[in-house]
Amino acid sequence: MDHSVEYAPPQPWRAAAMVATAIAAVELFILLMIGFVFGAKAFSDKTQTATTAAIQREVPQAAHSQATAKDQPSAQEKKDQSGPLPRGKTSVVVLNGNGIPGAAATSADQVHSLRYIVTATGNAPSTDFAASVVMFRPGFKPAAKRLAGDLSVKRVTPLDGLTKGDLQGAQLALVIGG
Repeated sequence: MDHSVEYAPPQPWRAAAMVATAIAAVELFILLMIGFVFGAKAFSDKTQTATTAAIQREVPQAAHSQATAKDQPSAQEKKDQSGPLPRGKTSVVVLNGNGIPGAAATSADQVHSLRYIVTATGNAPSTDFAASVVMFRPGFKPAAKRLAGDLSVKRVTPLDGLTKGDLQGAQLALVIGG
């Protein structure tokens, strides 16, 4: 009985095929990542445009005129006395004021689940907010109080340390504190 094993010479084409397969996989990964980045950018731009258009179309702006007679309430006071806008027409920007990564996004999900319009998330001008606060543009105090009540936020204040530009078109700002 002959139990000898026959020697097979190495086949260089197998090594070349493995190298070509690895290169193709890397190229495919790179192309997918490029497509994802450009697709996400295009989607983000369209979402921002649509959100801005919806806000301009659906969200009334605060009254800027003041009544001239002293015994007449100003237009802003009339708006404050008339009650808050419906939640679905109240726009909120959620800002991270505590420096914890993801705090604004998590709170924005909660605000959105309450049917408010979340226009944007971002970082507050500082990260030293000890507690959360709801800030409002002139004329939107009732809506700010309702949002604060919905989220059990104790502090409601006019814009304090934020500008109307920081609100990115929203009526309210929710600043997440520590």
